[in-house]
Amino acid sequence: MRIKEEFAKLRKSEIRDYKSKYFIISEGSASEPLYFEGLNNSVLTQNVTIINILRDYANLTNSHPSFIVKILKEFMLNVNSNAISVLELKNKIDNCIKENNYNLDIKDIYKKLLEIYKYDDYKIKKDELNSLFILLFKGEIYKDLAINFPLYFETQDITYSKVRDKLNMVIDRDKQNFKDYQYDEVVEFCLNYKVNLYVSNPTFEFFLMLHFKEVLEEDRDIMFENKRVGRKRYLEKRLHDICNYKKSSLNFNVFEPYIQDAIEREKLFAEDIMELKDKLGSNVGILIKELITVN
Repeated sequence: MRIKEEFAKLRKSEIRDYKSKYFIISEGSASEPLYFEGLNNSVLTQNVTIINILRDYANLTNSHPSFIVKILKEFMLNVNSNAISVLELKNKIDNCIKENNYNLDIKDIYKKLLEIYKYDDYKIKKDELNSLFILLFKGEIYKDLAINFPLYFETQDITYSKVRDKLNMVIDRDKQNFKDYQYDEVVEFCLNYKVNLYVSNPTFEFFLMLHFKEVLEEDRDIMFENKRVGRKRYLEKRLHDICNYKKSSLNFNVFEPYIQDAIEREKLFAEDIMELKDKLGSNVGILIKELITVN
């Protein structure tokens, strides 16, 4: 698990000027995080902080909703904890290296960790980490990592309040990869753990389509089937036609002027979480409305 935003400075001021945090973990690794990142930087959400919970680079290709549930469980188990597992630490080191484009082979670091702690699930107390970092990052080759990783780790060490903050999951209802029983399991998990669940059927691109009036002229069955049209699926291609949409580089500024329109148009389609299991629609607009109106 990783986050893109830096919160070390924010935590120092949150006692006197606390904004509720909306943690959002999504199935997509590009469009959804970019949309919510743009929303977080918008004047529309001045009263909240939106934090994307992102997958570790080692798990980028695993986007199934069941895996998203696993990440969220780990988040709830480990946030505010005074310890971190060896595996979590390894992933954070890898994340830091990837985000800073360091050309390093870190097998020796991983080897040292396992020599000391033996198992990936061993919990390391956080007050032991500074001395551990000195031991792990010895040598000229790790000079930059020795300086930057403790800072990176601090920004990733976020806080969560069950009273003031909210956990949100944003997923697709892609029937080809997401079985009916798995959908029911995700719904049950979210109910039991007080996670707000937001679903787009068939994909998040449908919610993005709601920003544009053209969605009302589309054949609903064709949108629902969302078949491949060349290299893209139908909704992705239509968005590209309408606003030059690219899944890997979503431009939030294109969608921002039409957010209220999307919220209203969403009501014309399925919005109930159980109806979304089998019908065209989305309830992401409910989350967006809350984000832009919360006091």
